[in-house]
Amino acid sequence: MLYQHHGINTAFSGHYHEYFGPQADVDACVYLMMANEVIHETHPDAITIAEDVSGMPTLCRPVQEGGLGFDYRLNMAIPDTWIRLLKEVRDEDWGMMDLVNALCNRRYTEKTVAYAESHDQAL
Repeated sequence: MLYQHHGINTAFSGHYHEYFGPQADVDACVYLMMANEVIHETHPDAITIAEDVSGMPTLCRPVQEGGLGFDYRLNMAIPDTWIRLLKEVRDEDWGMMDLVNALCNRRYTEKTVAYAESHDQAL
């Protein structure tokens, strides 16, 4: 929803030019900003959580700062790491840095939801 290409055949490396520019779906971003503003104005205790694999930098920044206004982001690297380790790596060969990187890979002060299983792995 955030991009004109919908993330199809696109790898995100973390460089800002991948998130902003002609590939961004501005209408979708403005809609999400407006939806988060309405939710937080009408229900101040509400929490909104984004599911995004691209790592959009402003996803969890307040709308007043130019962000999309979500409160939390799902840390989708955690279930992906678990399933990869369980399926492809012998227990004794697990690297602790794989786990640490999956748990800590987020922007400074960005709140995330950590979870071990995903609906993607249930298929």
